[in-house]
Amino acid sequence: MQIEELFEFVYILIDKKKVTAREISERFGVSTRTVYRWLEALSLSGIPVYSMKGRGGGIAISEKYALDNRILSDEEKLAILSSVKALNSLSGSQNPVVNANSRAAEKLSGLVSGDADWLEVDFAPWSPEGKAVSGLFATLRESILKKRQLAFDYFRGDGNLEKRIVHPWKLIYKGQAWYLQGWCTSRKAERFFKLTRMRNVEMTGRSANVTKKEIPVESEEEAKNEPELLEIKALVFPPRISYLLDTFICSQVLPQKDGSILATFSVPDVDWIYDMLLSFHANMKIISPEAVREKVLSLAKNVQKLYEDSNCNNKLK
Repeated sequence: MQIEELFEFVYILIDKKKVTAREISERFGVSTRTVYRWLEALSLSGIPVYSMKGRGGGIAISEKYALDNRILSDEEKLAILSSVKALNSLSGSQNPVVNANSRAAEKLSGLVSGDADWLEVDFAPWSPEGKAVSGLFATLRESILKKRQLAFDYFRGDGNLEKRIVHPWKLIYKGQAWYLQGWCTSRKAERFFKLTRMRNVEMTGRSANVTKKEIPVESEEEAKNEPELLEIKALVFPPRISYLLDTFICSQVLPQKDGSILATFSVPDVDWIYDMLLSFHANMKIISPEAVREKVLSLAKNVQKLYEDSNCNNKLK
C-alpha cells in the first residue's frame, strides 16, 4: 500500500465515520481481502481503526483520533476552538448554526489543555439595535449555502436608495466593516455591499446560479479604473489622534513637542475620502499632497458659506 493511499484511507474514515470493505475496495480497485490487510497494518501502526461485523457493521475509526495530537497539535486544537466560539457571535441563540457550534465547542473543550477563553470576538455593534445583526447573518448565510438569490434595498454611496437582486457568494470582513460579495443583476457585475447599508433583506426562491468562477478575469483596462492611492502627510492634534488611528493605517506616526503627531497614511482617491478628512475639523492640518489640501479647504469654505447663507435667510425672516 502506497503512503498516499494510506492517508486517503484514514481520511475517508475520519470524514465518513464508517465505511464498508466493499466501498474501500471499489474506491482503490483492490479486493476486500486486501482492504482487511490494510486495516490490520493501520491498527499495528497505532491508528485506532476497527471493524464491526453483522448488519450495519463496517470499518470505523475512533472519533477522538481526528483530534489526536498525531493529526492536530494542542495549539491547532486551541485555535479551532477559539474560532468556533467566535462564530457564535454571528448567529442568534436559537439558530441551528450556533447550536452546532456550541456542541462542537463542548467536544473540543475536553480535548484542549490550554485556555480557550484567551480570545473573545463579538461582531455585533455596541448599540441595542446590534441584536438585529444576528438575524441578518443567519439570512445571508442561508442564502449563500442554499444558493438562493437575495433581494434588498441598498443605500448607495451618494445616498440614493435602490432595489438590488444579488447572487450571493460570500461574507467578507474588511476595514472594520462587513460586506456581502456577489453578482448584482442590475449592474450585471461583481459587487460588494456594505451590510450596514442593506435594508429589508429577503432570501428569494430563485436559484443563485451565477458563480464567481464564471466571471471573466479582470482585464488590464478594468484594472486601470481602480482608484489611485494617495499618500497623505498631516499634522493631527490630540482630540482626534485616536480617531485617526482607528480610521486609517498609518505608516508613520511621529509625536511632536506640542502633543500633536505627524502622520503618514494612504487613502484611495475617491470623493468620500474627502468627507472623512473634513470630519477631523480643525484637528487635522494636511501638509501634502497640495491637491488634497486644497480640496479639503474648498469643502470647508462651502460649509462656511452654507451657514453664512442660513444666517442671512434668518435675518430676512
